[in-house]
Amino acid sequence: MSRYRVGETLLVTLFAALVSFQLFRPRSIGLANNGDFAKMIGRFSLGPATLDSSEEYRYFTKRWIYERSYQWMSADRSSELIPITAAVFVGWWFSDHVFDIRVLGAIHAFLWIGCFAAFIPLLRFLEGWRRYLAGFAAVFIFTDVRYIAYCNSFYTDVAAFVFLAWAVVLWLHFVNGQGQRPSLFILFVAASVLCVSSKSQHAPLAMLLWMLAVMAAFLFKCRSVRAAALALPVLIPLAATVTFLLMPTPEKEANESHVIFMSILHQSPAPIEDARELGLGPEYLRYVDDWSENPWANPEWRGQFAGRASYGRIAQFYLHHPFRTLAIVYRVLRESAPRMRPDLGNYEQKYGRPPRARTKSFGWWSAFRSWLFSVAPWHIFAWYAAVLAAGIRFLILRRTMAAAFTLGLAGMAVLELFVSSLADATETDRHLFLFHVITDFTVMFSIAWMARTTQGRASLRTSS
Repeated sequence: MSRYRVGETLLVTLFAALVSFQLFRPRSIGLANNGDFAKMIGRFSLGPATLDSSEEYRYFTKRWIYERSYQWMSADRSSELIPITAAVFVGWWFSDHVFDIRVLGAIHAFLWIGCFAAFIPLLRFLEGWRRYLAGFAAVFIFTDVRYIAYCNSFYTDVAAFVFLAWAVVLWLHFVNGQGQRPSLFILFVAASVLCVSSKSQHAPLAMLLWMLAVMAAFLFKCRSVRAAALALPVLIPLAATVTFLLMPTPEKEANESHVIFMSILHQSPAPIEDARELGLGPEYLRYVDDWSENPWANPEWRGQFAGRASYGRIAQFYLHHPFRTLAIVYRVLRESAPRMRPDLGNYEQKYGRPPRARTKSFGWWSAFRSWLFSVAPWHIFAWYAAVLAAGIRFLILRRTMAAAFTLGLAGMAVLELFVSSLADATETDRHLFLFHVITDFTVMFSIAWMARTTQGRASLRTSS
């Protein structure tokens, strides 16, 4: 990348200031625990530094302590463990007893600000005020509290959106560079691997990221370098496969039961027939939308259910009932998508806010998108129909990498939507997070494209 210009420097400085203000001011914000934190930090013997440990589920917890009683080696694995491990090592320099989660927030913020700084030069194809208008739009969208609050947390979603953003920016730099640099290609593959290994839910993205990598590899002029570049992207689907296979069996079986009892059989027009098609007898219908008995506490029941139900049967059901499948997806968009920010507290308890209170500051973009989903959930189908149509049109007419990239990005969004809607039925609003992130990417690139279009028309008027 060439040297930064004054306007670009100011945009990055503004972005960094807004991120830092939210994360590190005296009343810094973050996200409360939903029960997943221990999966990441139990191996470090970390737990909440509060007398009432239930506070971590109602309020953002800034201070954590090292205590042997909190030690738990979870079977969950995620690329998020990389920044968490780095934060723990840095935290040990300051204290071997107390860990301030803002150390991790600083690492996440550094990655996010760095990604924005790498993105801004990509707007140099725009001239004058259009470039800075697009830059301000990026600042407005990507400093939304929906992104920033995650930084002060142990959620694996942070690794997912940060590394996906890096993969997108690095790919664009590679294909738009004057000469294809192997270092950029390697970094793109690395970012893709870290994204798909953040969470098994995001493993399906590997195929589209692999396709983008293969297309980019063909840009290398040297045959030997091109051959190596074509071989390297196999790490992306390999990492995704390992991530999915390492998913703890109890979690996989629990997700299957949630899908069957809380989604497919929920308001089913033919529950007995549907249950039979899913491998279950009518005796299982008692658990539809009712978990008061908690059957998972019974190992015998759990073993019988696991022997009958599977994701394979669920996938077959979806294929046999495409309209029911689309109805489930639309129901998720109508009921879960408007809750764009998770129902998790942003404040520490000491500030006197009610449990699960969320900040209204810096939430204008997510509030607008939530409102849009609440009044017209169908708008997202219209949006992606337009994005796909534009991508296909430019691919046919011009066969550009930008068109292929547009289709790849839209494909990732569709995959995330269907996986989040159909592969689990709990906390679907939070599982849709990466889908909303990718949608923001498409909005940002559409803004840049429209600015470029108006720029061309202005040049034609001037020349005429």
